[in-house]
Amino acid sequence: MNEVVDLLIFSGISSGSESLAGFVKPWRSIGPSKIANRLRQAGYRVQIINFATLFSYEDLRQLSDRFIGDQTIIGISTTFLSNNTLTLSSLSQAVAFYKSKFSCKVLLGGPSPGLFSKVFSADFLIAGYAENKILELLNSVNNRMIVKKINPSWEINSCSHRWHESDHVQPGETLPLEIGRGCIFKCSYCKFEMTGKKKGEYVRDLSLIKDEIIFNYEKYKTTNYMIMDDTFNDDFTKIENWCRMVDELPFKIQYAAYCRADLLHRYQDLARELSRTGLRGAVLGIESMNSKAALSIGKSWSATKGKEFLPELIHNIFDKKSITQLNFIIGLPGDTEKNIWDWLFWCKDNEIPVAVAQPLSIRPPKLFPTDSVYSDFDKHAEDVYGYRFPYAGRPHMWESDDITWMAAQKLYKKTTDYITNNFCDFTWSSFASLSLGFELEDIKGTSSKNFYSNSLYTNATEAWINAYKSSILS
Repeated sequence: MNEVVDLLIFSGISSGSESLAGFVKPWRSIGPSKIANRLRQAGYRVQIINFATLFSYEDLRQLSDRFIGDQTIIGISTTFLSNNTLTLSSLSQAVAFYKSKFSCKVLLGGPSPGLFSKVFSADFLIAGYAENKILELLNSVNNRMIVKKINPSWEINSCSHRWHESDHVQPGETLPLEIGRGCIFKCSYCKFEMTGKKKGEYVRDLSLIKDEIIFNYEKYKTTNYMIMDDTFNDDFTKIENWCRMVDELPFKIQYAAYCRADLLHRYQDLARELSRTGLRGAVLGIESMNSKAALSIGKSWSATKGKEFLPELIHNIFDKKSITQLNFIIGLPGDTEKNIWDWLFWCKDNEIPVAVAQPLSIRPPKLFPTDSVYSDFDKHAEDVYGYRFPYAGRPHMWESDDITWMAAQKLYKKTTDYITNNFCDFTWSSFASLSLGFELEDIKGTSSKNFYSNSLYTNATEAWINAYKSSILS
């Protein structure tokens, strides 16, 4: 049966869904689905192949052949891609085949599509949020650059999202959920769009969110969510309304979210309400407990109150029910390797469920002119923050008086080994594991290495992905 579409989107699998022990969990991106819904409303035919980086070239051909013809544009969501030759091999091979056979145009989207432009010989790049840009592009391409279809602008506030039949959401699957976009804060290392917004801006109507949650329960029996907002609890009123809405649901949910620890500290009763209404995974950007580094990124609280409050939050306010993850950054001004190890040991001693330390990324505009968004660190790495970039051929390899990029990479590998043996799995990959039938208590109570030490989990993942594949082919 010929089911050729106007746009076929390949979406990868998040590096965040790869557990500390290396197991990949099914975690789909919400972005391609929102793009597809926007285009379908304008009359276009769209198909998404999720988890594309897990499939072989033969699998990708089998899944995609019936959707591609002479007029098909191949879209690639780069949000969940890593620029790794092995990871991208099958996907880039499949895209090259279709580009050669049908002269398909290739469109890359996501936060930094330019990083993958050469890999896929891209014809078009759309960086950042794309619900409106994508419609303009397809209108132009399909009408030889003459825009004939006029549609109202898409707004996050009035977004009524639904997963489509062709998404093949699996029964009980953990799903991403978007409450709003942007963040009221402007952390100096942050590269996200729409930072520094006002409270209440770019927030969805809660009645629409409630309808989406009920639809997902009735259709897929979904009760577990990953809330993808940059900062979930950045607005007191928003969270009050969220808790009230969750209480009105005819069933209980569990959810994970990025949260600001200082706001949980300021509004402790609201933190208890979040826990009561199902917050079972809190990802906290602590970044540094060193006063100089914390001040440089606008998070002085982490150095002054973090060690006092975080055990109280996790063990008493959250009542040990949440897989709470503390994120640290390796390489901030004034931080040393010793600092990183001291914080991880402190986390272990205080029974923090999981901690992660990742190297600082700096991409100055003069060295990376094609990037779409730059942090304050990127813009002022040398003149304000004291970083140097001594290697012309490797501009990402920064140095400071405290640590180098290379040392940060080595430290990251060492700390990951320690974390694997001493903490449970990442919050996000733990929630993705719920799609496979596991329970949070199973994950929270043991180290990542021990939990994933037998074939049960790889078999469960393989069976789940095969069920998704079969549902597309059926």
